[in-house]
Amino acid sequence: MHPQLAEILDILSTGRARWALLAASTPDDRWAARNRPAEWSVAENIAHLNLSARAMHPLLVAAAESVRTRGPYHGRLRRTVLGAILSATMGPVPRIGGFRLARFRTPPPFVPGALDPRATISAEFERHFDAHEKAVRDADGLPLHLAMMDSPFAPGKFYDAYSGWLVVARHIHRHLVQAERVWGP
Repeated sequence: MHPQLAEILDILSTGRARWALLAASTPDDRWAARNRPAEWSVAENIAHLNLSARAMHPLLVAAAESVRTRGPYHGRLRRTVLGAILSATMGPVPRIGGFRLARFRTPPPFVPGALDPRATISAEFERHFDAHEKAVRDADGLPLHLAMMDSPFAPGKFYDAYSGWLVVARHIHRHLVQAERVWGP
C-alpha cells in the first residue's frame, strides 16, 4: 500500500473507532436534539457527512478511474494548491480563546433537512466508511495527484483526487468532533 494512501486509511480507521464510541454513548433522546440552537445535533452532523459522501465518493472513484490506464505509480502524491488548502483546513476546527478557526459556511445542498431515523442515518454512514476504504484500496498505485475532480461544494473549482480523499477523511473527523461536543463538556 502506498504510504500516503495508508495514512488516509488510518484516518478513516480512527474515524470509524471514534464513530463507534459516539454512537454507543449518545442516547436516543439526545441523538437528534440540539444542545445549542446555533449548532447541529449529533444526527445532523452525521447526516451532513452522508450528504457529503454521496456527492464526493462518485467523483473520487471516477477521478481514480480516469488515471487507471497510466499504469502504476509509486512516487510521492502531490496536491494542487486548492487541494492542499482544503485538505489542510478540513480537519477538526481548532479553538483559541473560545473562537473557532477555519470555519466554513456549509453550502445549502449539504445542510441536513428532515432527518431519517437514527438506524437509517447510522447504517448509511457505516456504508460510506466501507465504500471509502474500498475505493482508497482500489486506487493504490494510481497517480491520484494527476486525477482532477470538480468540487461538489464550490462549482467551477477543481483539485486532485489525492487531496479529495484527504478532505473526505479529515472532514469526517471534523464533524465527529463537533458531534462529540454537542453533549460533551
